[in-house]
Amino acid sequence: MSLALRIVSVCVVAGLAAAPDMACAQSVKPAIIDDAAAQQDIAPPLPRLTVAPDEEQLAQPKRKRVVNPYAPQGIRQGGITYFPSLAIDAVGTSNAPKSASDAKSAIGLHLKPSLRFESDWVRHSWAGQASGDITSYAEKDTTGTRAIDASSRFRLDIRRDTRAEFAASYSLSQAGSENSEVPNTAIGNRTDQTLTASAAIIHDFGALQSQLKLGLERQIFDDVKLSGGGKEDNGDRNNFTPSLGLRLAYVDPPVFKPFAELVYAPRFHDQKRDRNGLARDSQGVTASLGVTLDRGPIWSGEAAIVYAVRDYKDNALATNSAFGINGNLTWKPTELTSVVLTLGTTLGESSSATSSGSKTYSGRMDVTHAMRDNINLLAGFGLSTSKFPGSSDDTITSKLGMEWQINPDLAWTASYDGTWFKGTTSAENYNEQRITTGFVLRR
Repeated sequence: MSLALRIVSVCVVAGLAAAPDMACAQSVKPAIIDDAAAQQDIAPPLPRLTVAPDEEQLAQPKRKRVVNPYAPQGIRQGGITYFPSLAIDAVGTSNAPKSASDAKSAIGLHLKPSLRFESDWVRHSWAGQASGDITSYAEKDTTGTRAIDASSRFRLDIRRDTRAEFAASYSLSQAGSENSEVPNTAIGNRTDQTLTASAAIIHDFGALQSQLKLGLERQIFDDVKLSGGGKEDNGDRNNFTPSLGLRLAYVDPPVFKPFAELVYAPRFHDQKRDRNGLARDSQGVTASLGVTLDRGPIWSGEAAIVYAVRDYKDNALATNSAFGINGNLTWKPTELTSVVLTLGTTLGESSSATSSGSKTYSGRMDVTHAMRDNINLLAGFGLSTSKFPGSSDDTITSKLGMEWQINPDLAWTASYDGTWFKGTTSAENYNEQRITTGFVLRR
């Protein structure tokens, strides 16, 4: 049997001639204790009915971070990684001209080149993307579409609690005769361009975060050729909109971060009066009250109740306003499934002599499920309503698709897209069914 000599305490009294204190003498008395007995004397910890916060977090199952072996690797140059891609698809549509009475099927080619980049710097960050979308049909040259979308964002870390963000974007889109603002006699599509730039300063005041943002938006609408000869001049639509916004957020809560935002955005047109002799310059204000959701890999995004109002310079134009919800939320119930919900409320311009503008409410839900590491199933549903005085346009869209990542550099895709449009009159209604299949090259 092993023995251990335990000295409980030591007491030293320097320069003291008298006998040591009895308590001190007892404290230096050696005690011999049996190791085995000592271990038996130690009582096991009793179970508790409550769980401490730290233990509660440890008790929750943690998701393992899954590295997708089929994810694109990108091309690294210095501290920036580039991710180029090119989609080449065959397209078949049931209604190329999007016509209610003269629907014609067509087969064509769809190309979508894109480039995304992001930095991995220790401080600051820079990210951006650019993509094109071109659809051309063999015998219906005027019904083809093209679109461009590009954006970039740069973050400058000034101090630990202060940073600046700079952003710029460019988009090109097209609208055909299915749009109520495009004449029914139009040949081809109207091309719209939007350029934006902004600069913001963000500062943290403890649990509060403030953001002051300056922005500028430029809209350009091209002319449209008409079947009876001549063209529709859209120069009176061109405008620019400066903006000033202030946002305050309470960022201390770990999950829900409430915020309030106010944006002032006057709009000025290139021409003082439009084709109907109306002065369409306006003053706009948007107020938002919402919450940012940050629940790690499960929930993310933000949603806000929004009230937007725009008052026009010409007294003949009524004030346009809308009350709704803006938001973009992502829910990932599992590592294999993600659900994205997008809601929007916007005010649009009009060239009608009887309308100051439109109110558009939109919503969309997209679901992605991974059957395997390299096979994804896609589904989506969208609804959009644009309201004008005495009329409205309703659009329903649906999507089903699949993506098979053959290797990190090559994927095969197939999808079905359906569109149902209901205008003010039955002559404007149409539906289109489209099937697309092809390959995507990535790096």
